[in-house]
Amino acid sequence: MNHVLPAAVTDCLLTNGFGSVIDVQVVTGGHINQTCRVTTTSKASLILKQNAAAPERLFACEAAGLQLLSQAGMRTPKVWAVGAEFLLLEDLGSHGHLEPDWEQFGRAIAYQHQHTHDQFGLAYDNFLGPLPQINTQTTNGWEFFGQQRVLRYLPEPLCEQSLTPEDRSRVERLVKRLPDLIPQQPACLLHGDLWHTNMLVDRQGRPSLIDPAVNYGWAEAELSMTRQYGRVPRRFFDAYIEVHPLTEGWWERLELLYIRQIMAVLAFFGNQFNTVQELRDLCAKFA
Repeated sequence: MNHVLPAAVTDCLLTNGFGSVIDVQVVTGGHINQTCRVTTTSKASLILKQNAAAPERLFACEAAGLQLLSQAGMRTPKVWAVGAEFLLLEDLGSHGHLEPDWEQFGRAIAYQHQHTHDQFGLAYDNFLGPLPQINTQTTNGWEFFGQQRVLRYLPEPLCEQSLTPEDRSRVERLVKRLPDLIPQQPACLLHGDLWHTNMLVDRQGRPSLIDPAVNYGWAEAELSMTRQYGRVPRRFFDAYIEVHPLTEGWWERLELLYIRQIMAVLAFFGNQFNTVQELRDLCAKFA
């Protein structure tokens, strides 16, 4: 074992009766942090996320997001310790070790979305990946999504490099059309980064979520990620709408609302995944 653990982590393990560390294995997945599975003398297994260059409050925000989801009834990993450069979590198991009961997962997300707020956003900014997620609160859902989930990425350096002036104009025109394209919706509690690798089954078979970017926003914006990645089957959505019905036309709107993720990917990675063409196709269809 060559991995050096923070003293606060080893102290936490001893204090909580887990014993000392006997093995550390790197866990694949994630583009931002180094993630390891830590095994102790008591045969306990925990997940340690580390990042020596983490932005201030990165792990504190993640811990707070997990707690908020848990308080709403969603299964999330217990936070054992958090510091400026690390987060120590309960180990829920590896992604893909069990196929989710997608109907149960759909209902769980639907119940989560029934926790609403009188304002969109959150009382503080947090993070989506390596970049700040701006959560300035407002009662206007179109303004919140347009400004803080789409246009906020235009000044990011990789977006500046990747997009032409005409691309930017098309995105701005699309944002102006949001009130005509998206019906009024409540501000629901969102995980914020709901793609399939953040949707786990714990060791008891319960739907569980990791790596949140929580905020209050449109439920359809959350669901747009599950549709576009194509790994979540239709029975998930059928179970979801039994608990939390959506306005007619919701399935088609998911394609439009995926623009948030397109803009975020551009800001994170530039055009290495041909994301500019994906954005152009979406704007041509909706703007």
